[in-house]
Amino acid sequence: MARYIGRRLLQIIPTLLGVFTIVFILTDLMPSDPLRAMLGEQYRQLSPQAAENFRQQLGLNDPFMVRYIRLLGQVIQGNLGRSYILDQNVSDIIAYRFPRTLELMAGALITAIMIGLPVGLLGAHYVNSWFDHFLTLATLTIVSIPIFWLAVIAQLLLTQATSGVALLPVAGYEEGNFAYLILPSLLLGMSLAAGIARITRAALLEVQTQDYITVAKAKGLPFYLVVWRHQLRNALMPILTVIALDISSLMTGSIIIETVFNWPGLGRALVPAIERQDTPVITGILLFGAFLFIVVNLLTDVLYTIIDPRIRYT
Repeated sequence: MARYIGRRLLQIIPTLLGVFTIVFILTDLMPSDPLRAMLGEQYRQLSPQAAENFRQQLGLNDPFMVRYIRLLGQVIQGNLGRSYILDQNVSDIIAYRFPRTLELMAGALITAIMIGLPVGLLGAHYVNSWFDHFLTLATLTIVSIPIFWLAVIAQLLLTQATSGVALLPVAGYEEGNFAYLILPSLLLGMSLAAGIARITRAALLEVQTQDYITVAKAKGLPFYLVVWRHQLRNALMPILTVIALDISSLMTGSIIIETVFNWPGLGRALVPAIERQDTPVITGILLFGAFLFIVVNLLTDVLYTIIDPRIRYT
């Protein structure tokens, strides 16, 4: 196991290098002008010579490979650069915003598991009943709805009472006030809950015909013991895989939710950075996201061995 983890950790370097290269190429191909984005309205007041001097000082006129190697050297040294627009170190931006993104992701993941697992259990228990068909239709409907549309509709309908008083905060963030977390985490977790419910139902239906389930029922074990101790435990592998994949979906879905709800997370910093070609911020956040994705997959592999001791990595 230790040897396997060591190999996976070594794979982080080429993966991050590939992500860095792709991101750098894409940002370099963007048609916008970083200097214009950086200076805003002040750019119009610059003479052509002054603008050219600024580009020279920032290294924007350097050849592609020179800029690539310079930025790569900074990243290798742990320096993600400085934002053109915010005039802050990218590492400081990530350190401030990532805990808020993590808070949103954790709330959404808890919501998805708390909704998805019971719905999947009920669907497997009442298989082929009208209730099962209703749950299947509901999960397919939720998965099919774009999350940004659902978020806007929720802002219009769920946050307003007939008296015009807001039931939940429409947008924004307040330290320590979980009321701001309820609606965005609920919406972000609902689409994931639908996927968890579907895979839970399928996994439970697959194991409930096994001999050990029949023996457990024949022994007269209570229904909840049969489900939790025997069925669910042996069906956890595909469920855990889906949850691990959902974490990566949370990273992308949080960008939309943070933008709609003005949540001060990484996604809220990434979108303006892309619009204004703030290359250091784009590169730093995407590299950090790729690193998190690799770590989550590594932890998932470790959890596999805990759930099923028969699994061994060489």
